[in-house]
Amino acid sequence: MRKTVTLVGRTNVGKSSIFNRLIGSNKAIVSDYEGLTRDRKISTIDKNGISLDLIDTGGFFSSEDDQFEDFILYQAHEAINNSDLIIFVVDNKFGLSPYDNEIASILRKSGKEIILAINKIDVKKNDVTDDFTKLGFKDIFLVSAAHNRFITELRNEIFKRFSQNTDKKFEEEAKITIIGKPNVGKSSTINSLINSERLIVSDTPGTTVDSIDVEVSFRGKNYLFYDTAGVRKKSKVIEKEEKFSVIKSFDALEKSDLCLFLLDPTDMLNDQDFTLLSKAKDIGRAIIIVVNKSDLLEPKQKKITLKRLSEDPATKEFPIVFISAKEKIGMRNLFDQIFRTVRNIEERVSTNKLNQILRRAIEDKSVPFKGKFKPKLRYIHQGGKNPHTFIIHGNSLDRLEGSYKKYILNKLTKELALPGLILRLKFLSSNNPFK
Repeated sequence: MRKTVTLVGRTNVGKSSIFNRLIGSNKAIVSDYEGLTRDRKISTIDKNGISLDLIDTGGFFSSEDDQFEDFILYQAHEAINNSDLIIFVVDNKFGLSPYDNEIASILRKSGKEIILAINKIDVKKNDVTDDFTKLGFKDIFLVSAAHNRFITELRNEIFKRFSQNTDKKFEEEAKITIIGKPNVGKSSTINSLINSERLIVSDTPGTTVDSIDVEVSFRGKNYLFYDTAGVRKKSKVIEKEEKFSVIKSFDALEKSDLCLFLLDPTDMLNDQDFTLLSKAKDIGRAIIIVVNKSDLLEPKQKKITLKRLSEDPATKEFPIVFISAKEKIGMRNLFDQIFRTVRNIEERVSTNKLNQILRRAIEDKSVPFKGKFKPKLRYIHQGGKNPHTFIIHGNSLDRLEGSYKKYILNKLTKELALPGLILRLKFLSSNNPFK
């Protein structure tokens, strides 16, 4: 197992900013809004052959009206217990808080190795208050995440604490994004997959503000799952942080190989679902339709739901899996379908097979004239995957009717039988296709 380094502290001291600096990206959402980080975010950091898991936790002692405070405290305590090194972050501009003293007491009792990181320092080091020495930690680092000051020194110190290890980097078979409208059970699904309560689960829409990545192994295969914020209707996306969360949800999908599109059978295929599915199709990653909360369905209702999904033009081309994240039902079937879809993603279709399909398609339905012109489809080959893009070369293809293009695409979809994949066509006109 890789060693684990965890950032801990009260709300709004800059843990997410330090996390982003240490991993070299804007993975965590950073905002002045208190208590934004609710779930644990994990990223692997590497140096000279050493791989460490860096964890950003939700802040201890969030606002009194934050209904998730108990969850956040549980998450933070669990992170501390599972850590090898803790970076305790405090806010120099605010000064020592009574909450800092309480957290320090918790950390001392944990017996873990602690580095105190005093964030938000000014240019002059002597501006740092001496109050933080009262916390009793001997290893103190002064940093400014906002200005990227002394972050490199902190990073070097972290790696100095661990000897060379032989842990292999987590090499995933596929990156998978779970997407869906709020409260369909995305976080519950990941918790069931990893059999833990790492992600906060609540009936309140919008619990997951950031996108969270989780490593999961099943039958010797490694998968990296992204849990994303529930995407709401535009009119309901008001806070700028939530708008950013929606952007990050689709950004996670862009980086993924596969999308698990979660549906709630009690409120399914409404405008919000169709809009979200349309956006996922535009991005072009492979899609599996996952019906969660199937424990709420009677056998007859399940058949009706399956029939509806199998016949609806928006969903009929995709594999359909029924699960219950709450009852941990259907997870093996879900992994089996993930395995089959990933195998489809990797499949490269031979040019010979594609041209056989194209010839049969033209024989079954000849290319229509466009005025005096009749476009000529010469040959086809695969140009890319996920989305699987097939390039057709020929003459006057700009005059080819849209209905015939759709006919060719449907023919390829049926003949290739690669469920879950998005197929696309590109048409290139040329006087000499071999040029």
